[in-house]
Amino acid sequence: MALTSPGVEVKVINESFYTPAEPGTTPMIFVASASNKLNASGTGTAQGTLKANAGKPYLLTSQRDLADTFGDPLFYTDNNNNPIHAGELNEYGLQAAYSYLGVSNRAWVVRADIDLAEIAPTSDAPAATPAAGTYWVDTQTSEFGIQEWNGAGVTTTGGQSFTAKTPIVITDSTKLTDGSLVANGTTGKMPKATVGAIGDYAVVFGSTVVRLFYRNASGVWVLVGSDAWTLSWATVRGTKSNPSFSQTSTTFTINGTTVTVAQSDIISDVASNIVSLFPTGNISAKAVDGRLEIYSDGTDSAEADSSAVGSIAISGDATLLGELGIVAATYYPPELHIDKHTRVPSFKSSDTYSRPTGSVWLKTTEPGKGARWRVKVWNDATKLWDAVAAPLYKSNEEALNSLDKLGGGSNIAAGNVYVQANVAGDAQPLATFKVFKRNAIAPTTIIGASIGSNGVTADTYQIGIQATAPNSGTLSNIVLTGVITTTGASTDADLIAAAITNANVPHVTAEVTTGNKVVVKHAKGGDIKLSDDGTNAVLGLMGFAHFANVNSGTPNLYYEPGTDGDTAPLQLRASLWKATTNSSGTEVAFYTASDDPVTALTNDGALWYNSIVDEVDIMIHNGTSWVGYHNFSAAYADCDPNGPIVSASTPLLQSDGTALVTGDLWISTADLENYPAIYKYNAELQNTPIPNRWALLDKADQTSEEGILFSDARYNTAGANSGTAGDIDALLTSDYLDPDAPDPALYPKGMLLWNLRRSGFNVKKFVRNAIDINADNGRTGDEAMGAYYPHRWVTESGNQADGSGSFGRKAQRKVIVQALQAMLNSNDDIRDDESRIFNLMATPGYPELIGEMITLNYDRGLSAFVIGDTPARLASDATSLNNWATNQALAPEDNDDGLTSRDEYFGIFYPWGFTSDNAGNNVVVPPSHMMLRTVALSDQVSYPWFAPAGTRRGGITNATATGFVDAEGEFVTVALNEGQRDTLYAQAINPITFISGAGLVNYGQKTRARGSSALDRINVARLVIYLRSQLNQLAKPYIFEPNDKITRDEIKQAAESLMLELVGQRALYDFLVVCDESNNTPSRVDRNELYLDIAIEPVKAVEFIYIPLRLKNTGEIAGL
Repeated sequence: MALTSPGVEVKVINESFYTPAEPGTTPMIFVASASNKLNASGTGTAQGTLKANAGKPYLLTSQRDLADTFGDPLFYTDNNNNPIHAGELNEYGLQAAYSYLGVSNRAWVVRADIDLAEIAPTSDAPAATPAAGTYWVDTQTSEFGIQEWNGAGVTTTGGQSFTAKTPIVITDSTKLTDGSLVANGTTGKMPKATVGAIGDYAVVFGSTVVRLFYRNASGVWVLVGSDAWTLSWATVRGTKSNPSFSQTSTTFTINGTTVTVAQSDIISDVASNIVSLFPTGNISAKAVDGRLEIYSDGTDSAEADSSAVGSIAISGDATLLGELGIVAATYYPPELHIDKHTRVPSFKSSDTYSRPTGSVWLKTTEPGKGARWRVKVWNDATKLWDAVAAPLYKSNEEALNSLDKLGGGSNIAAGNVYVQANVAGDAQPLATFKVFKRNAIAPTTIIGASIGSNGVTADTYQIGIQATAPNSGTLSNIVLTGVITTTGASTDADLIAAAITNANVPHVTAEVTTGNKVVVKHAKGGDIKLSDDGTNAVLGLMGFAHFANVNSGTPNLYYEPGTDGDTAPLQLRASLWKATTNSSGTEVAFYTASDDPVTALTNDGALWYNSIVDEVDIMIHNGTSWVGYHNFSAAYADCDPNGPIVSASTPLLQSDGTALVTGDLWISTADLENYPAIYKYNAELQNTPIPNRWALLDKADQTSEEGILFSDARYNTAGANSGTAGDIDALLTSDYLDPDAPDPALYPKGMLLWNLRRSGFNVKKFVRNAIDINADNGRTGDEAMGAYYPHRWVTESGNQADGSGSFGRKAQRKVIVQALQAMLNSNDDIRDDESRIFNLMATPGYPELIGEMITLNYDRGLSAFVIGDTPARLASDATSLNNWATNQALAPEDNDDGLTSRDEYFGIFYPWGFTSDNAGNNVVVPPSHMMLRTVALSDQVSYPWFAPAGTRRGGITNATATGFVDAEGEFVTVALNEGQRDTLYAQAINPITFISGAGLVNYGQKTRARGSSALDRINVARLVIYLRSQLNQLAKPYIFEPNDKITRDEIKQAAESLMLELVGQRALYDFLVVCDESNNTPSRVDRNELYLDIAIEPVKAVEFIYIPLRLKNTGEIAGL
């Protein structure tokens, strides 16, 4: 502002414009890796590997930063821990970035949207991980604590001792049938007769109730503990085989019933006589191996003692009993004893109630081969199964007391689990189990229906109440509420709640909601047993009912164990222990029992590399449609019964040993790198050796009758069973086609169809609802598809350029390359040249990405130099190198077959290097891995316009050898000789080689320029990139300045200063800057344009040194 009185005003005008420094050497590295990897510290998921962050560029400043963001780089080994050199799952890009950040502090890394772990080889189709909190009973590792008693004398091997039994575990419903209460001891699910052998035990997971069965001597499965099981083991065993009786007629008694034996009787007669004397079947007999065996079902007894239920008292003529080999005594039937390992059952002959062979101790605790149910829950954060303790108890009361003795349930967390044995609480226990999960934390709460408008009427009621309590493993004694006299009004709810509270059962109270509903609570989270008084059923009127599902019943309320809805009076149990899900009207366990981990339906878009090479489904065109290979003709029906013969050696017979016939197919696996080689047999060539009768088919022929088409066609023999893979032999005679199979009208009769969907050794993607089940299948006569399985595996790896299929590692690679190419072609973030500044680009390990990187570079205004790789399997002989470099195979893009790209801002290097990964394993790495670090080190001691080559600045510090990977997957070390280097340099490929006295060195600095110019050298190309960036920054401050001489002089001066500096830094020999009226004509000025013309003479690097050495006679040099 203007001064009006004496003073001083100071103004600061900033005219200190200058060109800012370049950010230094900064690469953008494009990578592929596994998803959801652990970070470096192992504390969580590396954020850069999340699917949501695919395609997001990360600016990393250290090796630790990279490991935290993307996890440690992974390199894979085979089953013998040998490294898989040039494997398609190896994370070359991350390893290159990690190495680069060892010598620099700035690199951009962006990951493609592909999970390399998904395409690891596997023979089984993958499924999705389960939902968080999913429970799984691991039947493969669970122990069930079955101890079978041998009641033989101690002088007999194994006598008077227990033997641990390992049961068959059945989770497959197709192996189960419904049982009979009399014959099998249960009406529930039991094993089919085709399962197991006599003497086996089986644990059946057929419903929420798990049952243990025994297969008896008659081959019948019986529930352990049931009457049918008790009758399966002899209570009394005679020791004499096929005895003769000395007396005309004599008797003995069984529980006071007289059994008469005639002198002419044989053992079977005695057994039949006993059976007739006990028509109820509670006691029976058999002749077994000529000996008498007497059985009890455990329901009748010779004694009043409840511990002796089912006992058999034998008395009578001593001579007769001696001939039978039976001692007069009281015998006790087989017993099922359920208890912990510290409470050994009293089964011995010296015990009061000795038990016979076949008695079972279900040992509920783990020591000594006791029970341990392996229950696990899915942790979605760690993607792991967490073990959950699942102890065995006989009741909720025992579980509460054992798990939380002092708290009575208040300290038991939701999700805790226990296994209940003898589910119904039978006095004569049954081998039944139910897995319970804690549904919530304390208090236990049940809520009835609204009272007043319906339900409770004017009457008198009483409710029986029992409950668990701390320091107790049983329910309290039943307490009846006072008589509740109701009027049918809404105030009845208060009367009922008050009566429940006033019953003074510890920890049990009741209250009324604003909706006039009675709420009953157990403050400690324990169990409450409620029962009607037996006269007027009030529980149902209050709205309390067994919880069946979310639409039926009262949550947290169930039938009292051993009762149901027909039990009178009604008995209900309020509990936070729950055994079922809430989703349906039938009881469904909250867990899944299986040998294998629980999975869900495969995620849409999930990938699968099917590693099976010897399963091939080939169809053939019959002139109308594609048909199963054996259905082509009567003669083809005699082709190999197992389908195409997959073998590394020439087949001489069919796989079943019969003679080969015309039409047999052989898929050779001798060269997996070029799989498949397909041969067809011609039996008519009788005069030629069998190996010469195989004719090689042209797998690139997709037009003639001798050709073969590679495409998806089907997964099984019908649409309905296409959720699982069909057997190859079944597909041979099936003409079924999926609706997306190739249109047969487009192909000739006799052409083969390699069904990629069912065949192996390729990469497939899971597509949910790939089939429109509301449409008709035009490939199978417009069949309705309503019953079809709707999802399909769709080949993702596609075909090669010649139409042949992609298989093996090439299939894996094709999928990876597609993901990387998609990212480079469509990612807007990496095209942002203002906030994401980088001047190098590389996709380590993937020559296929060279073209995309060049395109991206042009999109960004040629602001970076592209470092490209040669193939890992490119041999070092001059012929192979020249053929690849000149693209003799006519490859359509840069790949293993040929090099197609040329550009002044792109350099390519050969060969691959040998180093170690972060785990210390020897690995093979691409040339860009070495060159990124070499360029960074060169720039640290010089400038970008100095060639990063030679012994001064081209030293390789992150590899110890160079070479290539041969056909056997082995690394072949190579030190390129001069001839090989000449071959490479003539094709503008820069050699990395071993120089004696210097070690590994980059020995070239050519670009793949389209023509001969200064830009055919890396140092000049990088100088131009540097200048382009600097001049862009230099000129920006002058935008919107007046287009006059002052501005032109200023920008010219700034440019000349920059050029002078570069001359001093050995970048330029000379330069010229023009910015005046000669190049800023009036017409240009009127268009608001300012031209700054610069000509430079870049400094060239010394690449060829010629030293002529002349020999002179003595004295001649002095005279010169």
